[in-house]
Amino acid sequence: MGAGASGCSTHTPASDIRGAITAIGSPLQSGPIAAWSNAWRKSNNATSLNYSPDGSAVGMSALASGQAYFAALDSPLSSTDQDLTKVQCGPEGAFSVPVSITSVGVAFNMPNISGLKLSPSVLARIFSGAVTNWSDEEIEDLNPDTRLPDAEIVPVTAPDASPLTVAATEYLSKSPDWSTGVTDSWAPVDGGSEVKRYRDVAKEVNETAGAIAFLDLDSISGRFDTALLSFGGDFVRQSKDSMAIAVKEGRTREGSTGIEFDLPEDSNRGYPLGIVNYQAFCTEYPNEQIASLLTSWGKYILSPDGQATSTYFSNSASPSETALRKSEVLLEKIRAKN
Repeated sequence: MGAGASGCSTHTPASDIRGAITAIGSPLQSGPIAAWSNAWRKSNNATSLNYSPDGSAVGMSALASGQAYFAALDSPLSSTDQDLTKVQCGPEGAFSVPVSITSVGVAFNMPNISGLKLSPSVLARIFSGAVTNWSDEEIEDLNPDTRLPDAEIVPVTAPDASPLTVAATEYLSKSPDWSTGVTDSWAPVDGGSEVKRYRDVAKEVNETAGAIAFLDLDSISGRFDTALLSFGGDFVRQSKDSMAIAVKEGRTREGSTGIEFDLPEDSNRGYPLGIVNYQAFCTEYPNEQIASLLTSWGKYILSPDGQATSTYFSNSASPSETALRKSEVLLEKIRAKN
């Protein structure tokens, strides 16, 4: 393993937890993990955490090869991945639990326009290059009381693979006007602006009049207005409150690879466009000290205090209370190798 710990056991007091954690995984968890780490280390000041946001697949490989103590994933652990971890993590392999939710919004740069409604069909046509002007009749029909300018629409995308693109194209796939299907990378859009990396999308939207893009809530963070979207019912604005409604309508599942949480596909008042983030842990670690360290970390981030910290400092949403409590119970499986 690429980390070390000493001087504690699985059931020692929090004040005695000490050691260093190395973790690798999704860039989407950089914000929550930074917030959790800062708060966790205040109560466990003999600890440290080094997180490398190299990607979900890289994190999974690092956990399986012993280069990381946990992996931050964009989706639940698969049975195939679990099998690959059995050499490093013991005969039961690793397991994953949901730790946060990244809310995804449709941000646009059009001053003086608020309450803009956009349907899956209109968005599908915008991101396929068929609707190119903000005064297009299809947009006006959804917003009869809004004065829309005669201005070009500039869809902003990035070619690198991202779970944000998966979430966006899943939403666009609700419309028959979207022929590309669900994908993790955008094809170039006629009339659009393609930036090199997803992390550059927000900057491009900010600097481009008429721009529109799918962005995570932390990147939006008051910089942009967002479109009201429909999920089979009323048009809903992206907010922490509307995401909380969707979470209440979600589903928790227990399986052989851990706990899973699914946002609903449809909602009348909730906003279920988001990515459920997971962390994967070994069932067995090399010794009691390391097992205790990882149990302490996992239980903190799933706790009410941990969830409040990530919500406040990184604009993440929480999985359901049921999912969090079942995940806490599953963390009791963590133990030292015999």
